[in-house]
Amino acid sequence: MCSLAVPLLLCACAEPPARVQASSPAARQASAVVAEQVRRCYRAPRIPSAGRGIATRLLVRYAPDGALVGIPLLVWQQGLTPQSQPYAGRMSEAARLAVIQCSPVSLPEGLGNRRATDFYLTFSPGRRA
Repeated sequence: MCSLAVPLLLCACAEPPARVQASSPAARQASAVVAEQVRRCYRAPRIPSAGRGIATRLLVRYAPDGALVGIPLLVWQQGLTPQSQPYAGRMSEAARLAVIQCSPVSLPEGLGNRRATDFYLTFSPGRRA
């Protein structure tokens, strides 16, 4: 099993940039490929601006064929305040739906020989990179 850190910065703009952190060139390429695919499926929920400051990190596991393995798991949420707390669940659900709707993803060559690959995707629609 391979674990890759993929902070995926999603903005409320049409073409949000992705921040990718991974240890090797192959891991960085895989992270960028997955981030780009998932980014296209993300739809921020209609919530007040107080909720848009919530960043949501999910642990996502893909099979060698790019199929989603299990349900994306919530790792953490940041930016929670008394005003934003009521929207935390909706932000988490929007992130999970993006991952589910974009499955299967196309993984780059070289990852297909592993049993499963983990990615950490961070959705942060209210931040600008």
